[in-house]
Amino acid sequence: MAAHKITFTLHHQNRIWGFRYLNVATSIFESSLFTLQQHLQLLEWYAPNYKQVRVFIDNELYTLVPDALFDTQQPETYLQPVHKVTANQVVQSTRLSNQQAVCVYAINQSFLQFVKQYFSNASISHQAVILMQVAASFTNEELKQNLLVNFHQNFITVLHYYKNEIKFLNTYPIDADTDTVYFILSIAEQLQLPASKFGVFILGDISITSSTVGLMKKYIPMVNTISRLEGIQYPLSFREFQDQQNYLAIHTLLCE
Repeated sequence: MAAHKITFTLHHQNRIWGFRYLNVATSIFESSLFTLQQHLQLLEWYAPNYKQVRVFIDNELYTLVPDALFDTQQPETYLQPVHKVTANQVVQSTRLSNQQAVCVYAINQSFLQFVKQYFSNASISHQAVILMQVAASFTNEELKQNLLVNFHQNFITVLHYYKNEIKFLNTYPIDADTDTVYFILSIAEQLQLPASKFGVFILGDISITSSTVGLMKKYIPMVNTISRLEGIQYPLSFREFQDQQNYLAIHTLLCE
């Protein structure tokens, strides 16, 4: 669930049975229960009782906290110093056991109520959590000099993950192609990645033929897309998607 996009993936074991997405004009997180119900009806498949439902929140209102320092009774105290939490929002958390950290994030109370009403057995987490799962599937050699860059509608998430540790994670607002290149080069310099050898793996809401990727290839030594996982059966309709598009929504549901 992103601010202006709902992605619905139906899968069983290693086969994706169905995939739907819906772009909306107004923010999903601020919509009424009636509007959200209408959106789901357009996507179909929402009514049956599934064995498992997982809802991932895709917004920039999150932070990571070391597990040893996290107090479950006061999760908002970790988020408020870095993000404004409004009165109509509720703070949630998800533990990342492999990284010994906790992802703390905020969502609107009305949206949380909607999820619990229509998916009573749903588990809720943040997309930053599944980005970690993707990173963990790489080898240390692949990760050593590379950043993972996840594209959203109006911001990017940049992750440097190495030897099962989160070396760097942050989000940046994007208004132009040059913003993306500037932030990536600044992060690479900050992390002291070799200027002539470092690279990025891109995934998310971006096309490899876009002007953004074209500019990245001019200034970043290696720009790679993430390929689909082997051993998974896809519907024929997936021929219209590039590998990196909707990667998190499709694949990380099957990575555990």
